[in-house]
Amino acid sequence: MNMTLAPRIAPALLAVLLALPGQSAQASIQTREENMADPRGWSAIAGMDPRAVREVARTLPLSEDAVDDQPWCEHKADLEQTLSHDFGEARIATGTDGVTLWGSDVLGTWTVVFERPDATSCVIASGIGFSDATSPQVFFVKAGFNG
Repeated sequence: MNMTLAPRIAPALLAVLLALPGQSAQASIQTREENMADPRGWSAIAGMDPRAVREVARTLPLSEDAVDDQPWCEHKADLEQTLSHDFGEARIATGTDGVTLWGSDVLGTWTVVFERPDATSCVIASGIGFSDATSPQVFFVKAGFNG
């Protein structure tokens, strides 16, 4: 079973927008230019630093085999196909310790993926405000990594 990321991220993104303190969801919506000027990101596990999510992801099963809620883990090729097809994201940069940055200049989305040696990849952070004109380092730092 090949799960896509879109149905899993859309409700989470809406929940984040609705949960912003002191603002209605409509008041929290920003223009594309505002998002690109101030990229934002979220851990794949609410309240957990993405570096800790990476450590947890080292041993997670594929999402279709998971018994509990977990970050999305999939065969590397399937995850890459979903990021490319559903979000128009492409691999932008490789960081340290198996972490890669994917981004879409068209949609303005970005995803940090942990690639394991067993050809399994897990989403550990994602966000908005991506631009090809911005250094990949900015997005790695937003996700808690040095690049």
